[in-house]
Amino acid sequence: MAVVTMGRGRRPGRSRRRLLATLLPAAWLLAAGGIARPAAAQTPPDTTAAPDLEWLLEEAGDDAGGAVDLVERLTALAEQPLDINTASAEELAQIPWLGPVLARRIVAFRDSAGAFPSIPTLLRIEGLTEDVYLRSRPYLTIGPSPAVAAPRPPRFAPVPSVRTVLRGLRFDAIQRVTRRLDLGRGYDADTSATRYLGSPERLYTRLRARYGRQVSLNLTLEKDPGEALAWDPARGAYGFDHVTLHAALRDVGRLRRLILGDFGAEFGQGLILWSGYAFGKGREPVRPLVRRGEGLRPYGSTDEARFFRGGAATVALTPALALSGFVSRRRLDASLHPPDSTTSAPRVRSLPADGLHRTPLERSRRQALGASLYGGALSVSLRNTDVGLVGYHTRFEYPLAPDAEAYRRYDFRGRRASLVSLYGQTTQRDFVLFGEVARGPEAVWAALGGLELYLRGRAEALVLARVYPEDFNSFYGAAFGERNGVTRNESGFYTGLAVRLSRRWRVGAYVDQYRFPWLRFGTPRPTSGHDALGLIEYDPRPWLSLTVQGRTETREEGYRYRDAAGRWLAGVRPETRQSLRVEGQYRFSRALELRARVEGARFAAPGTRTAHGLLLFQDLRWQARPWLRVDARLAVFDVDAFEARIYAYERDLLYTFSVPAFDGQGERGYLLLHLEPRPGFLFQIKYAGTRYEHASTVGSGLDEVPGNRLREVRVQARVRF
Repeated sequence: MAVVTMGRGRRPGRSRRRLLATLLPAAWLLAAGGIARPAAAQTPPDTTAAPDLEWLLEEAGDDAGGAVDLVERLTALAEQPLDINTASAEELAQIPWLGPVLARRIVAFRDSAGAFPSIPTLLRIEGLTEDVYLRSRPYLTIGPSPAVAAPRPPRFAPVPSVRTVLRGLRFDAIQRVTRRLDLGRGYDADTSATRYLGSPERLYTRLRARYGRQVSLNLTLEKDPGEALAWDPARGAYGFDHVTLHAALRDVGRLRRLILGDFGAEFGQGLILWSGYAFGKGREPVRPLVRRGEGLRPYGSTDEARFFRGGAATVALTPALALSGFVSRRRLDASLHPPDSTTSAPRVRSLPADGLHRTPLERSRRQALGASLYGGALSVSLRNTDVGLVGYHTRFEYPLAPDAEAYRRYDFRGRRASLVSLYGQTTQRDFVLFGEVARGPEAVWAALGGLELYLRGRAEALVLARVYPEDFNSFYGAAFGERNGVTRNESGFYTGLAVRLSRRWRVGAYVDQYRFPWLRFGTPRPTSGHDALGLIEYDPRPWLSLTVQGRTETREEGYRYRDAAGRWLAGVRPETRQSLRVEGQYRFSRALELRARVEGARFAAPGTRTAHGLLLFQDLRWQARPWLRVDARLAVFDVDAFEARIYAYERDLLYTFSVPAFDGQGERGYLLLHLEPRPGFLFQIKYAGTRYEHASTVGSGLDEVPGNRLREVRVQARVRF
């Protein structure tokens, strides 16, 4: 699901004291009530806790498409958790809160002490703190009767019989419908103006069959709001606008992966090939930034740009040596220059990646460009060290010919390109050393490297440097950076630190200094900036947690100045965005949980009036019955300008997420019901609404809505058998 952005209404200024009086008492009562609560009422840690994705998604507003993939992958992992007595270090490292070092320590502990008798035994491992345990717990399980000693794994994975697979297949089907109740002018009946071609519903259907983690069959269908349901095989339209399909095998003898259909690829640190979610700067300053790619993996998500279509396989030549190969041919969205007197074929002006085909113009770009790719990878995995070499060659049906703006001077031009990279990672007891060096088109080199340190099990530190030249073009890369996933025209140095001061106190911080050596869109010269975050967590009781987070970023952006003669000149100016967040979470019992947040934001720049923003909300989660759960929120916001907007993650339907961007002044609330009347059947419905003070319209363009409110209904049903 894409990020939901709230439009700003036009309204006069208003005192924030009314807002503070509305919700601030709830936050203070939450904290005060928790401190005064008698110890006898304490709730022990929930050993079957639901996945807490908010920690990773709070900053997802900058990378919505990849965040959809993250939600789906971690939700699927929670449904098929890893057995701590059989999972490899590579598999355990995919859990963001563990990372490579703790994953290696789990396997080493298991090898020396034997099988884990219970999951809480993990707390005996140095550095695996209670908060890491609780966040990782939904993705871990244990066999019914652990052996006295962990069995020695076979050289290659066992091969199940066809009969065993067919008998063990499990099926599930999902149908989701979402719709805004207040529609923009793009849905008006007036056909004389530009309008959306389809209905306002977002439709999503998924059919899947799985046998454990070894066999996967998947069909995903999606239509975005405004897109038409059309059957036109000649243009690749089969009813739904987006269709993805795959059949995949995993860990069958020497065959580690075999995928027919749609697939993704993740190698190294993402310099040239990374089609999954790319973690960026956020609330966790160290562990998620050290990547460990899955290599080839089946794809079944709704992002219409970050995947390949064809075939892929990984074969274990020896237990330590693996060879991968992949080939893809699919059609991409493209904006084309028509042929002219000098060319006989179209030229590609740009490659839109939003996947929207609602208007005649957007539909004309749909699958307008054929793209093929073939490549391979060779990887060596020793006990503590992984080294790999990956490369590919890509070819486009028409030559890429971007416009002649100065900031696009170093964009790739042509039809063919080859890229190759060398990556490595070594995990020792107290540190991880990782890096990747890549060679792009026209022999341009880029590099990323870092060191993660574990200090006596109580502290973690990370230093990470990257150099992506302005003329380095990576078509399918998504490496770490200020513009996370845009692997070009950037260099920087990042340092992060997380310290467990005691069982109750934890602090974290990062500082990132970066520079853009060439122009960006809207900037007439190279620019630079710096970003810093500080975090304090206090958990005085198992059922009470308090968090304070502050962030500041100053970055040079384009700005137009008027000189003494009254002429407009292009220049840059430093823009500073700051925020401060205070949050408390209170668990009365396993059935009732409250959370409150107060967050302020500030935007300042020369020549502009300083803008402020304020957001307050109260959340409730109530497990009313074993078959019924209720999530609700009431939020109040007052934001002067869009530059001071505030993001806040919302709980949503399974496999989806919402991160509204609050701008303007008003209130927002939602109610989410989870009903599971019988095993295997889940029904969810969410109603959300936002009201803006003193606004006559909300939104802009074809999404401009008359009035001062936006409402939405989301419904989903899942059946398993």
